[in-house]
Amino acid sequence: MLVLITMGIFKNRLRHPVTSFVVRICIALVLVLTEYSFHLWFIYHQKWDVTTTLPLQLSSISLFLAVFLLLTRRFFLFEITYFVGSASALLAMITPDLGVYGYPHFRFFHFFIAHGGIIVAAFYMIMVEKYKPTYLSIWKTFLSLNLFVILIFMLNLFLDANYMYLMAKPLSNTLLTYLGPWPIYLLSLEGIAILAFHLLYLPFIFTKWTNTSNDHSGTTQFNS
Repeated sequence: MLVLITMGIFKNRLRHPVTSFVVRICIALVLVLTEYSFHLWFIYHQKWDVTTTLPLQLSSISLFLAVFLLLTRRFFLFEITYFVGSASALLAMITPDLGVYGYPHFRFFHFFIAHGGIIVAAFYMIMVEKYKPTYLSIWKTFLSLNLFVILIFMLNLFLDANYMYLMAKPLSNTLLTYLGPWPIYLLSLEGIAILAFHLLYLPFIFTKWTNTSNDHSGTTQFNS
């Protein structure tokens, strides 16, 4: 939250091309190093396994999308990072799946830095780079997410894995705990995704209405 407030205060200064480039690289490096250290921890403790540790959970996918967004500034990557990345990161931080790795364990700090970094990347593009999603962005993102889910589902069958919790719920209490048995909770997540995407789009609707209202007000005053 402090990082977002700071970006909001200094957004005009951050728009300088050199400053913007340096800040984007720094955020991207933090995200990459966070993910890299995560895998090093698994390797060091001999827990790295192809069925559980590939970067195919939604948080890891969102993290790499955020990195590529910061490096390339592609609008399509922004759409997915904002809606999928922000929504999943916020929900994950509300109901973290950390098991026995609570504060002050390394996994605790990794979890919140990685998820928080995804949100910071998305909002950097909004506040500093002035990116704005459209309503169509919601459905492009939703379609892209479902196509990726199909791919991960097939990979889970091949590896006998449970990436993105498509085959079973996590053992700890998360949002999925309250969404019914498999496969009902997967259908519930579809509805939650659509709702979350619309909620994330609300600020842009409000801004558009405000700008339109101000334009009309200015025109009326000028004409009078």
